[in-house]
Amino acid sequence: MKSLGKALSVMDLLVKNGRDMSVTEISTQLALPKGTVHRILATLIAFKYARKDPDTRKYGLGIRFFDIESSLDRNEALRAVITPAMRKLYLKCKETVSAAILIDQEIEYVQRFESEMFLRVSINVGTRFPAHCTAIGKVLLSAMSEDELKQLYKGRGKLKKCSKASIGGMKELKLALAEARREGLARDLEETLLGVNCMAAPIFNLKGELLTAISISGPRDRMTPEKMAELEPLLRETTAKISRELGSVANGPLAGD
Repeated sequence: MKSLGKALSVMDLLVKNGRDMSVTEISTQLALPKGTVHRILATLIAFKYARKDPDTRKYGLGIRFFDIESSLDRNEALRAVITPAMRKLYLKCKETVSAAILIDQEIEYVQRFESEMFLRVSINVGTRFPAHCTAIGKVLLSAMSEDELKQLYKGRGKLKKCSKASIGGMKELKLALAEARREGLARDLEETLLGVNCMAAPIFNLKGELLTAISISGPRDRMTPEKMAELEPLLRETTAKISRELGSVANGPLAGD
């Protein structure tokens, strides 16, 4: 029972910490010998409750947490898995990096790293926007079938616009979603906020389901079409890495209906 308690304490620390941790950090915070921590982590990795980042050699939550329907906050588990890669992306691109999930017809931000530049997009975790206006929202909606999309929007023809550039109808939205499926990426050119451009790519789980999406956003003067093209491979590399950590083999364009 003592060994089980130690293993649970390691998992609990990884959940609460919200980032990958080294053996030394885990050992220090839990007052456990490094050898014990190594053995616990090896067992947790074997059962996919933990994973090891090959680059940093640090440890984080594994894909099994997404199969657990319990009191565990799934958003908290999601943040723990995606945060390290998001942080790396943010440090490389210097623009705002965000992750969001789909809730009905809106997206809700679950993690963000905000640019430190003078002009930046300042939005808090928990903020919601209409999904059809955002790059992340278009990525998440693109995984839906025609029937699912129709049910979500209850057959309506017109959609609420956040700006004059926003998608205003279902026909236009379906075209945008078809493009997102083909490219495996979606863009928001001042459709949510005037003066702000954004692009997003999907993250898949073990079952091949579209779990979330990550975006890079910034002022249009910095996030020009040329800059977005420059950052696109970095975004795709990041989302593909997270998908692999979640056990997915999906990569590239989204599947069609």
